[in-house]
Amino acid sequence: MKFKSFIILALFITSLSAQEIKVKFLMGEVRYRPSAQVMSWQGVQMNTRLQEKNIVRTGSKSLCELELPDGSITKILENSMLELRNTAKPKTRGIEIFASLGKFYFKVKRAVSNSFTVTSPVAVAAIRGTEFLTIHQGSETKILVRIGEVELSDPDKRNSVKIRAGNKAGIQSGQMPTDPEPLTSDEKKALDIIAKDNGTEESSEEQHSEPSDTEEIGAIQSPSNTGADGDQEDQSDKGDDSGDGTGFRMGAVFGAATIDDEIYSVIGLRPEFSIGKLGIALDLSIYMDQDGNIRKDNWDSARDIFEKLYYVRWGHQGDPFYVKVGAIDNYRLGFGLLMNHYSNTIEYPEIIRTGMELGLQGEKLGFQGMLNNFSELTDGGGLMAGRVSYKLIGNLEVGGSVVFDRNQYKGLKDRDKDGVPDLLDAFPDKKAYSIDTDGDGVPDGMDYDRDADGFTDNRDYLIETGLDTGLINDQDYLANPLFWEATVLDQQPFDINKADEKSQIAFAGDISYPLLNFDYLKLITYGQYAKYPHSGGWGITAPGFLAKFAFINVYAEYRIFSAQFLPEYFNTTYELERTVFVTDTSNNLVPYTKRMSLDRITEDLKGYMAGADFNIFDYIIFGAEYQNMKRGTFEIKTFRSTLDLNTEFIPKISKAGAYYYQNNAEDLFEKTEGTILGYRLGYEIASGATLLFDYKQVYRDLDGNGKIKGADETVNITSIQTVISF
Repeated sequence: MKFKSFIILALFITSLSAQEIKVKFLMGEVRYRPSAQVMSWQGVQMNTRLQEKNIVRTGSKSLCELELPDGSITKILENSMLELRNTAKPKTRGIEIFASLGKFYFKVKRAVSNSFTVTSPVAVAAIRGTEFLTIHQGSETKILVRIGEVELSDPDKRNSVKIRAGNKAGIQSGQMPTDPEPLTSDEKKALDIIAKDNGTEESSEEQHSEPSDTEEIGAIQSPSNTGADGDQEDQSDKGDDSGDGTGFRMGAVFGAATIDDEIYSVIGLRPEFSIGKLGIALDLSIYMDQDGNIRKDNWDSARDIFEKLYYVRWGHQGDPFYVKVGAIDNYRLGFGLLMNHYSNTIEYPEIIRTGMELGLQGEKLGFQGMLNNFSELTDGGGLMAGRVSYKLIGNLEVGGSVVFDRNQYKGLKDRDKDGVPDLLDAFPDKKAYSIDTDGDGVPDGMDYDRDADGFTDNRDYLIETGLDTGLINDQDYLANPLFWEATVLDQQPFDINKADEKSQIAFAGDISYPLLNFDYLKLITYGQYAKYPHSGGWGITAPGFLAKFAFINVYAEYRIFSAQFLPEYFNTTYELERTVFVTDTSNNLVPYTKRMSLDRITEDLKGYMAGADFNIFDYIIFGAEYQNMKRGTFEIKTFRSTLDLNTEFIPKISKAGAYYYQNNAEDLFEKTEGTILGYRLGYEIASGATLLFDYKQVYRDLDGNGKIKGADETVNITSIQTVISF
């Protein structure tokens, strides 16, 4: 009896395991979500067991190979997404895969499957024992058959065609399928490459062949040899990194970039590899001026080694342990009242910062932390943030946060690291000197006539000390010493390291509870409190709501702030606003920290913040956020918007996106140091080669008059590069 029970139990366990979809191979970025109603994506690992209704997507230069419960194989090529609709009972109801976007290769097992169907938004493909490629882009689905036979029809199955081995056919939305036609020789070669193990092997013949139809063959090549971006990381890519598989990618870049208003030629290699949870990406770029001289700022110290690491990571956000060293693009602490959308890459590549993100998550206790720049930390500065969270009862969670900027003045450029900001330094590239009173190009420490009056400085010394005036040969002084005026020498300039009140610290607490927690609808309510001890300013957001429904995330907060408080103090443009210049009463330029700017908030403010993110089937990704805080006639406003397009359905365009940010401004769309705008556009000039346009505009009030005017105060960061992946 016990033996019989054991057999029944073993068969039951076997039947359960058979319903799982196994991950056989991973390369690059691969993520999944439990169903169409759940918006959060999770990293796929080799030990991940996928289930029916799961949605899997791959990123650029990525590949995922799955083994279905009936033993069939599905390969998801780069920039693709599918839904595992019916997989739990392959022997009784067959298998259905929904190919929503991209390229997929199927090896269907003949003997086991009752039926195997691949559907798309415009087509249905019925298969029995075959190998074929499905491509769905925009409003068109194509089927290329390598072995066996596929029946292609419209969604209503009114019109259909049978596609045999060595042939292809397609269907447009609302139309009949096209008649099958033979595959070209290049298409056959490409299918052979994809069919090989892991889809990454490439014969020497394929490497050197010249396809007769480059657009067609480029559409079906495997991730190892198709046009990846490999570019200098746009805001949406950098935070995502690679998946948890094993892989290696190499990119090369040739082009031009504008740094400090000077045009540089760029030559670089960008290797990237991942082993399990470990991922590493390097940026080995050389910038040369018009005379062929290499920009030394990127290679003149041991600290520059950090700058060559675009990122090193272990795991992904949300994992029990996650750490990433390198670029930080869109960091949010808790519910964002103190730190939201922070980026240390806002001036990349003009200024390269290597920071760190850290995450620990247990069943009840969690921690997240951030550092903006290791080099700054070793130089007396550093922006650090951390939050501890704890689930008290059920899903009721409380959190405490702290953000500390050790020296806000480190936001000012200081190329020679002498403590004097470049704008106040007469010799910004000579650490030993910073003063030149007469502006003759000779440092005061080496100038015998610092005041440029034509006499050596010993004459001025004799007058000042009242020593032997007989040595003075200035006739004007001898005639009437009471009317003689000496030139005043420049004083020691401002020193970043010796400044008073250079730090800023802030604390926050939050509490949250999920009101609704369904697969198709999630609603969280929360409240926050934050305070700046130096100014005494405080802020409260309550109530706050965050809702996730289908492809929409919506959030809104009611806000109450005291005087001398700004929300999201550490935001996208913080590294630009951290310290700026203003003119004092003597019309001299003096540094002015963001902490000092809190003094302009003299009224208690009330208002709201609302925003939404839309992800429409990964075709259009749009986000917008608006804040309005008011008291009487005084207002501060924030506006953010981002737009990214999935360019799979746009021929030759590999990347398209734009953004605009303006934080805590009294007048929206007026240029301030808290304003940034830009766009990115990638154009595929050949398979594996992309021409990338990257433009960003930020602003610096160099004369300190509170207004942005002229080309000198507009900083254009432009990059035009040819990116090659191999």
